[in-house]
Amino acid sequence: MVTVVVTKAQTRGQVEKYQRFVAQAEEEAENGNLEESVKLYSQANQIQPRKSVEGRIKRLEEELAVLSWDQESDEYVDVCQSGLLLYKKMHDQLFEHQKEGVAFLYSLYRDRRKGGILADDMGLGKTVQIIAFLSGMFDAELVHSVLLIMPVTLVSNWKQEFAKWAPGVRVRVFHGTSKRERSESLEQIQNKKGVLLTSYQMVLANSEKLSRLGQSNFVWDYVILDEAHKIKTPSAKTTKSVHAIPAQNRLLLTGTPVQNNLRELWALFDFACQGELLGTAKTFRMEYENPITKAREKDATPGEKALGLKISENLMTIIQPHFLRRSKDEIQKLKSGKRNKNAMLQMPPLPRKNDFIVWVYLAPTQEEIYKNFISLDHIKELLMTSRSPLAELTVLKKLCDHPRLLSAQACLQLGLEVSDYSEQQVEDGTISSRHWEINHVSDEVLIEECGKLRFLIALLENLQEEGHKTLVFSQSRKMLDIIERILTQRHFKLIRIDGTVTSLAEREERIGIFQNDKGYSVFLLTTQVGGVGLTLTAATRVVIFDPSWNPATDSQAVDRAYRIGQKENVIIYRLITCGTVEEKIYRRQVFKGSIIRQSTGDDKNPYRYFTMQELKELFILEDTTTSATQLQLQSLHATQRKSDPKLDEHIAYLHSLEMFGISDHDLMYTCETGHDEEAEDEEAHQYIEHRVQKAQELVQLESQLVNRKHQKCP
Repeated sequence: MVTVVVTKAQTRGQVEKYQRFVAQAEEEAENGNLEESVKLYSQANQIQPRKSVEGRIKRLEEELAVLSWDQESDEYVDVCQSGLLLYKKMHDQLFEHQKEGVAFLYSLYRDRRKGGILADDMGLGKTVQIIAFLSGMFDAELVHSVLLIMPVTLVSNWKQEFAKWAPGVRVRVFHGTSKRERSESLEQIQNKKGVLLTSYQMVLANSEKLSRLGQSNFVWDYVILDEAHKIKTPSAKTTKSVHAIPAQNRLLLTGTPVQNNLRELWALFDFACQGELLGTAKTFRMEYENPITKAREKDATPGEKALGLKISENLMTIIQPHFLRRSKDEIQKLKSGKRNKNAMLQMPPLPRKNDFIVWVYLAPTQEEIYKNFISLDHIKELLMTSRSPLAELTVLKKLCDHPRLLSAQACLQLGLEVSDYSEQQVEDGTISSRHWEINHVSDEVLIEECGKLRFLIALLENLQEEGHKTLVFSQSRKMLDIIERILTQRHFKLIRIDGTVTSLAEREERIGIFQNDKGYSVFLLTTQVGGVGLTLTAATRVVIFDPSWNPATDSQAVDRAYRIGQKENVIIYRLITCGTVEEKIYRRQVFKGSIIRQSTGDDKNPYRYFTMQELKELFILEDTTTSATQLQLQSLHATQRKSDPKLDEHIAYLHSLEMFGISDHDLMYTCETGHDEEAEDEEAHQYIEHRVQKAQELVQLESQLVNRKHQKCP
């Protein structure tokens, strides 16, 4: 028998050798040398077998399998003949419109434009297009450092998508509570190369740190903003903080490039092109925004309409080289129009979407309170001043949704049932808004007090019976509290996400349950939190309980369900109360939508639905038993609806509920104003031509001045 004596020196030597192999393996993996990293980890594992090392080896081997592309001469493909080469396997996994998007992004770099906007409709894969573009740029060694900024809820999704599509690109996260970890991630990307993911909140607090490397200034090759409408307000701190980060190139991703007005479009291009495209905000407002907005009013003069049309055409000419926007409908039409047999991969066809406005009635209680409120002397005085009516309009919006959204004191003053609390408690403020609950009010009373709620509960019971999953969006957490309580009492299985769910892991778990568990039929979400960055294609029905002033907010919510991956027809129900401020809000949404469409190329000259005076009459309660808007839209679009016997049957069911009627929101703008909006005479024509030329020359001059300033101060 041979006894082997292992000395302490030998043991220490083995440990040091093991640690050295592991350290070298980690470094090789960081540098993208995955095969060498596997060898080193394997050598370490032979010295001292450990499950953690075996797990790393397995993950690296999986990454190597992903990267094992065909080693043939056509390993790389020139994307749409743009000059950018992509791995063939990655290239062939992109849809045709995504390849065109990658080629557009590269054309900005190739043609030495400082930035641009990828404004594809939600759900068309902007994330994948950016990752493919960056992968090609890193492979060609045309880029070293990229800063990618996004809402915090999207950080983990971006990280996962990079791992899936471009595992060879180094990706680090600048987020979390550990300053040391954040600093290490930043230094790795700045010193080696790769992509740093961070959030708008982090940039707000760390813009100076992100702009430095040691004691020197640091200029990023690319700064990319996801959900870029976050910087639509030039004076906002977030906007100023992203402007402060130096970059050679800037890219913006947003499905809603204009949400309220054209100043927002100016703000996005001011960042993307570093002030070198659309001049100053003042000049843009005077020369472009004002005439375009005025021309969209139904009561605009022929001259104003003609000027607005020419100015919007000129604006599109200026931004076109820096701007790419495709809608789902456009992609579907192109796909059906040209059957490209040579295309390796076509986007799967999206099912039909019917987007309905459902015109519901106020409950008698709501109508009485509404009339009393707008009759107050306070409201009459408000209309005689220039003070913002926002607070009062907020009250009216709450009344349309449910009187219980008001404060406890207001509920008492309005005569609503407050049985479990004394009047003195409420008047003294003993019961704060935070503790004001609805538990003391019966379900029957809550439903009876709200016309929308009556319709919603009946609709959801019907949809559950038919086996549909439904998303219900509201801007109010308290409204979701009311809906949740009533549905729970009726034995609905539901899930909810709002601003109180701050853990990303918790959000993803709830989304996974809803997507995969057929037992859950309703997902309650606040529009602000649930309307961005979520994929909820298990749902085939979407309810927008309360319309937003911002049309893009509601559109974002709808596209949680209607996106790539949806296989069933989708129906949207936007609930709006007849004759109230909500009807005026919707008319305002339509007006904003026409400006957006004309100015971003979706529509050259969309139909003018309403006059400016109609849009101003917010504090008038019209006939609550009818909707002038519904009747107007019915006369324009009644014959255009895409339907089938099953949908016709469902619409008949909707008409059996307590509501006035429905309008087809998705048919809005399908009518165009005639293209005869030319100047009335030669003199007017010359005036318009002069105004257009003057506008373009002014923004060009101001942009050239900014360019010279940048050249002097690199």
